[in-house]
Amino acid sequence: MNFRKLGLSALLACGLMATLATVGHAQMLKDIAKAGPNENIGPMPHEVPGDPTKMNIKQDKSTNIWREEREPSGRPAGPMDVQRYQLQMEPVGIQTFFKLPVALTPEDLKAGEIDIAIFGAPTGALPHSAGNMWAPAEVRTTRDYGGYGDPKFPLSWVEYETLLAPFTILNAVDYGDAGLNAYNQAETLKEIRRMTRDIASVGAIPFIVGGDHSVPNGTFRGIVDVYGKNNVAFVHFDVHLDRDSGMGKFGAYYHSGSFMNRAVSEGMVEGKHVIQYGMATPVFGPEEWDQVAAEGGKVYHIHEIRRDGVEETFDKIYNDLKDIDLVYVSFDIDTFDMSYAPGTGSSSPIGSHPEDLFPMLRQFAATKTIVGVDFVEFNPFYDNKGQQTARLVRRTMFQFLTGIAMKKAGMEPDYIHPRVSGEP
Repeated sequence: MNFRKLGLSALLACGLMATLATVGHAQMLKDIAKAGPNENIGPMPHEVPGDPTKMNIKQDKSTNIWREEREPSGRPAGPMDVQRYQLQMEPVGIQTFFKLPVALTPEDLKAGEIDIAIFGAPTGALPHSAGNMWAPAEVRTTRDYGGYGDPKFPLSWVEYETLLAPFTILNAVDYGDAGLNAYNQAETLKEIRRMTRDIASVGAIPFIVGGDHSVPNGTFRGIVDVYGKNNVAFVHFDVHLDRDSGMGKFGAYYHSGSFMNRAVSEGMVEGKHVIQYGMATPVFGPEEWDQVAAEGGKVYHIHEIRRDGVEETFDKIYNDLKDIDLVYVSFDIDTFDMSYAPGTGSSSPIGSHPEDLFPMLRQFAATKTIVGVDFVEFNPFYDNKGQQTARLVRRTMFQFLTGIAMKKAGMEPDYIHPRVSGEP
């Protein structure tokens, strides 16, 4: 049809006919639906008949294949250095965290007398965090300074303010990734819990690279499995409070707002030993903060941190934790202002600055006894081409690693190399 040759009345007529056709079709569907049997064909397949609060989980050969480990290769227990060359540019070779050797079993950790085992927890429990499951792979392949060849090589990873190479002090490995059940977040968290427990049970410190912030639902439980209830403090760095007083979003148990409430309510940690740092975004209401206060916990908002100073705020945290030494740290990369960390699903234009926080993280790790750390909510799909956020994740990890190395070496927690500090 040539619409240019049609007049206005013809066009209106065409529109009227289309409208009538649409109305007629809609009426026809209404008539069919009205005449239908209106059957209730039963509950959804995942529901247990008569009890919609329970799930009917399919069990067959494929159910657990994602977490069935391969048979041991017969090699001697211990870390494996999978690189070919003594010295190489960072993009060359098999990518591991910090170019570290690989370990796959608790026996490897014991044989290597491992201090730090880094593993990936590739989860993405919420729509905005679906890309987080790619974070461990991206952090392994991040372009950055250091990581050339053997991690103990003097020109490898050196922390700037201390001029300390932590991998010359710490025995560290890449422990691979926890298995991912892409269809069942709860089962994935169970596997993450098992891996955390396996590492902690041999005296090593698990460093977990998430994944979304549901990860501590598994990791902290694994830590408490080893160290016991109420024996480990929980320090949470985040721009969000991550509290859900309703104990569930849309009925979900495990998500980025459930880990803290469940840890306290289930008696894994005393409320007074929960410290939350860096909050700068709205919550569902002031009752969220009231709940923390009622439990005895502390929330340090970005407003008061800026007012009182970062160092002074950490002095308060040390006082809060004066009667407990063991600490688990959960670090959300959106703690940092989005100008520093664009690669996260819930970024905030107001947040912490790396140059302020890095020295205090290092000092904290050199002062307290860190038993586990997770780094979560890095989403590579939101990062820029320069891997800005990925590099920030690794540098944040490196501050904790340096602090732990300083503690192992018996160094003063506030040590700065004289040449860097400007001393003669």
